[in-house]
Amino acid sequence: MPSDVAEPIMSAEDMAAIRERVRAVMAERKITQAEIARQIGMPYGTFTNWLGGTYKGRNERVAEQVLSWLNSLATQERTRAMQPRAPAFVLTKTAEAILATLEHGQYTPEMVVITGIPGVGKTSAARWHASRNPNVWMVTAEPAMSSPNALLHALNDELRVEPAGVSALRMSRSLMRKMAGSQGLILIDEAQHLTSPTLDQLRSFFDIAGVGIALMGNEHVYARLEGGARSAQYAQLFSRIGMPLRRPRVLKDDIEALLDAWGVQGAAERKLLHQIARKPGALRNVNKVVRMAHMLAGGDGAEAMGEGHIAMAWDRLSGGAALQAEAA
Repeated sequence: MPSDVAEPIMSAEDMAAIRERVRAVMAERKITQAEIARQIGMPYGTFTNWLGGTYKGRNERVAEQVLSWLNSLATQERTRAMQPRAPAFVLTKTAEAILATLEHGQYTPEMVVITGIPGVGKTSAARWHASRNPNVWMVTAEPAMSSPNALLHALNDELRVEPAGVSALRMSRSLMRKMAGSQGLILIDEAQHLTSPTLDQLRSFFDIAGVGIALMGNEHVYARLEGGARSAQYAQLFSRIGMPLRRPRVLKDDIEALLDAWGVQGAAERKLLHQIARKPGALRNVNKVVRMAHMLAGGDGAEAMGEGHIAMAWDRLSGGAALQAEAA
């Protein structure tokens, strides 16, 4: 006679073994139960109770989710082992210019504008500056940041001067008091998303708190300020810009420096990567292509990546965009 009770998906011994694997991972990687629960996508209370053997729900289902996460760790490690390590921050000519502009903006202080095509290295240089200078508050703007209030909350997340829920005026004044005399820099990446009132709020920080302001993004940032200077509102902003830096294209020297950092030796390989660097995405393309080309070369058992590996990597990453020889 068939039983109406479903057999357990796994035995108690199997589940105990999974728990032991989790504890081993926690010890080895120094991660908390809360972090593991987030990675699995499981409520913290469910995971901790299951790990402690006190969960009253379907333990087998939880164990399956945990086992899937454990198996994914092995896949992650395998993938990372195949990928070459990208070079650390590369001090290209453009990066040097960006760092000099940010230093000028912070320590003069001044309002500076840095514009350039995507992938030219703006964000990497900004992070480098922020990691090596005190009181740099870096905020990445987004379309949702359409009001001064959104900017104030983003800055408050960096400085933690007020709890959530206070008025915008109180938050602004508290931030200004905190910033005053700090020789700080408000660094806004993707600044093309900022609205006119939000830009005006930044001007207030510059005027009242005396901190530097750096606006960084695509060419629309400078075009808006330059074109809008005819209006009184934009004139107040444009007249305060002390050191604009514009990079409408990637420099040949920047490409050379990145290829040197990757250790690319072959003339044919370098020529192909120069073409790729001049596509939309610039130096970011090079990093992605070289990383994948190394993986493809490893899969072929080759000692080093070649022209064919680079072309194949570009084909996969670009969806088949054509590469054509370019004039020097």
